[in-house]
Amino acid sequence: MEQPKTYVIYREVQDLRNNFFLVSVLYPALLLWYVEIHSLVFGKPAGVHNVPGVYLFALWIIFGLFFPLVFYCTKHITEVRSDGIYIRMIPLNFSFKKIPFHIVEECKIKTYDPLTGKEYDVPQSSKKVNPVVILKLISGERMLISSRKPEELCSAIREAAAQY
Repeated sequence: MEQPKTYVIYREVQDLRNNFFLVSVLYPALLLWYVEIHSLVFGKPAGVHNVPGVYLFALWIIFGLFFPLVFYCTKHITEVRSDGIYIRMIPLNFSFKKIPFHIVEECKIKTYDPLTGKEYDVPQSSKKVNPVVILKLISGERMLISSRKPEELCSAIREAAAQY
């Protein structure tokens, strides 16, 4: 059976570079880079005693190279296609997660405070709240999709769902 062709109506790629996450990833990485360079130059790590060099090297590989690389490459992709909404987090997901239009009951934009978990109808002036697209599914579940352009995403979902 041949699958019908789907085409992309809306696509958004977000780089997840937040200052809090940047500090939480770069601080251990820079610390381990310092320890490794100091151990190469002076023969023993600075301030680290009784820890074998193999363990420090493994920590340097994981926290000094792998985590910063994964953090730098992480992207959130949201696509509205003619048959559904596709969401993917690169490199953590190997394929898109599909939300078919027939299970989407309602699509609306609200502001969302991630610290309290509360939603507001009126746009807030505080930087803590973010506008998100909220999908209400026919099962009663709600799904939040973050977007830098929530109006465009919501209108693309409504347009595609109307044609479906």
